[in-house]
Amino acid sequence: MKKTISILLLTYNEEIHLERCIKNAQKLSEQIFIFDSFSTDNTLEIAAKYNIPVVQHKFIHHANQINQALEVYPFETDYIIRVDCDELLSDALIDEIKECLNNEALKAINGFYMQRKVFFMGGIIHYGMTNPIWLLRIWKRGEGKCDDKWMDEKIVLQEPSTYNLKNLIIDHNLNNLTWWTQKHNLYASRESIEVLKHRYFQAGEITDNLPFKDLIVHFLKSFYNKSPIFVRAILLFHYSYFFRLGILDGLRGLMWNVLQVFWYRFLVDAKVYEFENSHNFDKNKIKDALKEIL
Repeated sequence: MKKTISILLLTYNEEIHLERCIKNAQKLSEQIFIFDSFSTDNTLEIAAKYNIPVVQHKFIHHANQINQALEVYPFETDYIIRVDCDELLSDALIDEIKECLNNEALKAINGFYMQRKVFFMGGIIHYGMTNPIWLLRIWKRGEGKCDDKWMDEKIVLQEPSTYNLKNLIIDHNLNNLTWWTQKHNLYASRESIEVLKHRYFQAGEITDNLPFKDLIVHFLKSFYNKSPIFVRAILLFHYSYFFRLGILDGLRGLMWNVLQVFWYRFLVDAKVYEFENSHNFDKNKIKDALKEIL
């Protein structure tokens, strides 16, 4: 019997991307579900134009939105794929997904990883530490949920059996650099909460059922979070730009690594320092303040 797949889109003021995203997603499946964070632009009108069901929910963080969306998910398909509105599935990836879902040799697979590269300043970033990055974006319905993280959330499978897709999903955001920096400022605030959780509560994340790729990322992040504040952002830039050959992407590679790898990580550390300093570096005060946030 042919396997079915449906698509989950999280939205907030995505009118610049949504129509492009829907047309791209429809090449894979007509069953698209939008979980919206009370958009104030034309996002809902675009969804209505394509007869796509929408549920609205107050945004806390992405992990919470995904799990809330799965609670009310309207489609009884075999698989779910999560796509960000500024992402594009390559035609080769769409064909590969269709083929793999109906491949009898892969019938025991309950999660599929895909490679994402970033389109930035007029071209794709090919090198550096995040290009490509592996993401588990397809899972069997009912067998996965999102971990409770403020940033860099991921789908966790109950009993993971995963497969790596060969073709690319492209992160191609159409907004300008001012919007990009504002977005990453917000991301840095959420990321700082995750870093503080790790520093003061030892990030009690269960790793027993994590696939190997996610397990490696978990331990690398744990190592990074234990490294000296501020210095680690400088070292990470050198690792990405020189050791991981980000320099080969030319000027856009320099801008990407300075902004994404160095500036963003340095900003996270600055927000961590600001939070600790505002509580006089008193561990008990910091823990109490974190508990209120969490």
